[in-house]
Amino acid sequence: MANEGCAKAGDSPFSSDKHAQLILAQINKMRNGQHFCDVQLQVGKETFKVHRLVLAASSPYFAALFTGGMKESSKDVVQILGIEAEIFQILLDFIYTGIVNIGVNNVQELIVAADMLQLTEVVNLCCEFLKGQIDPLNCIGIFQFSEQIACHDLLEFTENYIHVHFLEVHSGEEFLALTKDQLIKILRSEELSIEDEYQVFLAAMQWILKDLGKRRKHVVEVLDPIRFPLLPPQRLLKYIEGISDFNLRVALQTLLKEYCEVCKSPKENKFSSFLQTSKVRPRKKARKYLYAVGGWVGAEIGNTIERFDPDENKWEVVGNMAMSRYYFGCCEMQGLIYVIGGISNEGIELRSFEVYDPLSKRWSPLPPMGTRRAYLGVAALNDCIYSIGGWNETQDALHTVEKYSFEEEKWVEVASMKVPRAGMCVVAVNGLLYVSGGRSSSHDFLAPGTLDSVEVYNPHSDTWTEIGNMITSRCEGGVAVL
Repeated sequence: MANEGCAKAGDSPFSSDKHAQLILAQINKMRNGQHFCDVQLQVGKETFKVHRLVLAASSPYFAALFTGGMKESSKDVVQILGIEAEIFQILLDFIYTGIVNIGVNNVQELIVAADMLQLTEVVNLCCEFLKGQIDPLNCIGIFQFSEQIACHDLLEFTENYIHVHFLEVHSGEEFLALTKDQLIKILRSEELSIEDEYQVFLAAMQWILKDLGKRRKHVVEVLDPIRFPLLPPQRLLKYIEGISDFNLRVALQTLLKEYCEVCKSPKENKFSSFLQTSKVRPRKKARKYLYAVGGWVGAEIGNTIERFDPDENKWEVVGNMAMSRYYFGCCEMQGLIYVIGGISNEGIELRSFEVYDPLSKRWSPLPPMGTRRAYLGVAALNDCIYSIGGWNETQDALHTVEKYSFEEEKWVEVASMKVPRAGMCVVAVNGLLYVSGGRSSSHDFLAPGTLDSVEVYNPHSDTWTEIGNMITSRCEGGVAVL
């Protein structure tokens, strides 16, 4: 009977949701009645009577202040510097109630003071408040403030907001007040939601022209993130000619000339490889188009390429291939469209290889493959383009694979698939090539067998590995990566 009050094996613990809240409310009553208060805090001209234990439990700042070897630990009156009494009162109320009154007029002072006093929860609540207040006209100010106080969560949020609303943000006054380094950081972002690169160039120039006397020296540095090869040449030249300041006009003409020379002679310039990967490729969030290339056009074989603009909801013809073709391979890499093989107007399987530049709207020939291939699979992987399998009249379904190396500017044969295939699906995922289905070899190709097998190519080991078969055999199908 002596242990009746103690917990027994099998007893279930119960907890009260209100216990902490009730105790905190009672402690706050004691503060208001000045009961058990053991220290006074001097903030400006105001004095606050508080409990050391409550403040020490609420903040590492006060825990350090009231314990250890600090001289304030034994004083009855402790001075708090760098905070206004009105702001301190709000933070003190939070410590004793868990409630903080945040408004547009006090939020910045509250964050700075809460950060100083290491009241992390108040800092977080203020950041959430600012996130709810953000708009294109004030986001730069919040961005600069979050950088100043090193609030990484708010900084990341405001940066993302600026990227998404860039076209609205750069036309505001706050944008022109960015520091040079802040501006460059924004202009370098891959995430800018823009329609074309020219808008980024105009934003940079707008910043420079706001205070040309002081900012002229930063022209080269500020324009470095601009992807000049993506800018419409005539429009750019017309803009430069319209600049009234002679020295700035000459600087821009010189800069443009340097970029053009780099682009024209890539093999002679070490900077060209960087240009190819970052300067020539549109930003991730830039306006995207859908391209349709070649194939059967009614009863004829087409050579046109047309582009769909989602914003305008219309298609337009934007170029012609050198050769009409169908049953060819097609892929995109670094902003260019590549077309390989297929069958010509004369019914002959092709080795030819063409590339389309959406900026110049021109097709250019590239070195032909070693083997004629129609119904082939094509994919870009590790800065190379692979032509996989396919069919030609002489050899039937093919198991051979060729790789085009841009560095060597030639096709190289790599390991062959285990199974000859034509009309299969090919996709690059996580550094590997996946090939599924297709048609197998047949004598006349009129009634070939469809395949359910799947193979994976590893470019590092130059090997093909068979993996689990599909449930259904299929050819001329589709595949997608999600």
